[in-house]
Amino acid sequence: MNIWIVNYYTGTPETVSNPRYVQLAKNFMASGHRVLTFNSATSARISEAELSGHDFVQRDYGDHKFVHVKVMPYQGNGARRMLSIWKFARTVLKIRKYFEKPDVILHNIHPPFDYPIVRLAKKLKAKYIAEAWDLWPADFVTFGLVKENHPALKIAYQIEKKYYEKADEVIFTFEGGIDYLKKKGWTTENGGKINLKNVHYVNNGIDIAEFDKNTLLYPRPDADMNDPNLKKIVYLGSISRANNVQTLIDAAKLLQKDERYRFFIYGDGTFRDDLEQYVIDQHIDNVVFKEKSIPLAECAWVVSQATVNVMNYQKNFGWMGVSSGKMFQYLAAGKPIVCNIEIAYDDVISNNHLGIARDLETPGDFVEAIKAIAEQPEADYQAMCQRIRQTAKQFDYQYLSKKELSIICK
Repeated sequence: MNIWIVNYYTGTPETVSNPRYVQLAKNFMASGHRVLTFNSATSARISEAELSGHDFVQRDYGDHKFVHVKVMPYQGNGARRMLSIWKFARTVLKIRKYFEKPDVILHNIHPPFDYPIVRLAKKLKAKYIAEAWDLWPADFVTFGLVKENHPALKIAYQIEKKYYEKADEVIFTFEGGIDYLKKKGWTTENGGKINLKNVHYVNNGIDIAEFDKNTLLYPRPDADMNDPNLKKIVYLGSISRANNVQTLIDAAKLLQKDERYRFFIYGDGTFRDDLEQYVIDQHIDNVVFKEKSIPLAECAWVVSQATVNVMNYQKNFGWMGVSSGKMFQYLAAGKPIVCNIEIAYDDVISNNHLGIARDLETPGDFVEAIKAIAEQPEADYQAMCQRIRQTAKQFDYQYLSKKELSIICK
């Protein structure tokens, strides 16, 4: 088959932060299929000069074939971000004639802003797979970006429903997506049009062999991370409203007198500058802000040096499950995880005794959880590490790709 993967945010094999589609493409191609990935030029770090006034540029990265689409730049989560996604989708619809017709379009959806891709599949008479990593627009309400009674929200939900109704198959990377459709009343069992036989759950994952190789190939000359006497608490990822990183920093403040503990924060986002200043103003000496961005290959070594790896979110983030890319890196690292929210569906951490995942309301709660993991008897700690590594094997992309392909080929 000729498969198109369409996702505004997918990076190249060199720039990717969440490797799902690079890994799926690799395994699809290994099974004999052709794959073409459409993403935004900014996700691929393609400059305006390289686009030379054109709507797109094609690039090959080894066996991976990409179309980088010109988009409107934006900052933050405002209207320009949504407009940029809309224009991306419109441009992909416009430039379809330049490429071999696909048999399948696998679309990472951002309702209602990239609906033109649904129209694209219809025009090309291609099988349409709607894949959701998040619940747009519902998450906008969850995180306080939009009021529940906003007049535009009702329209947005109706357009979102159309994505799922028009899809030949629907894939959620979080288990609760299936219940979400039921609660909305959109499934055939309660009078809607979406048949649950065509709705699936395929979590994110990790290429364990590649992770292990990267851990050996890309060690970092970092005195802090190489210090065997430290209990290293590592946070890796976005520093935005949804991540609530200040609670972790306030927990670190409570542990300042214990010189064994040091907190390392890797990543960037709208709140990073404010939090760096907060650490200075509050004289929190055991928090170290590391790079805003490091290559994905180097993340393997970083999370493997941790005593505890942290997943940190705003309350209610996991209301339909969590499929965070960082969680699977943490699993492959074989190090315990502390997550500050209760995960409502498919709680990999709690179900397999890999650490702690519960609502940690205060910095003190966070400290208690971190110490419970980091200061347990050494034999118990090592046994937990072994369970984590064993659990990671369930999420190897070699297995997940076969599962996804079986859905695409139904």
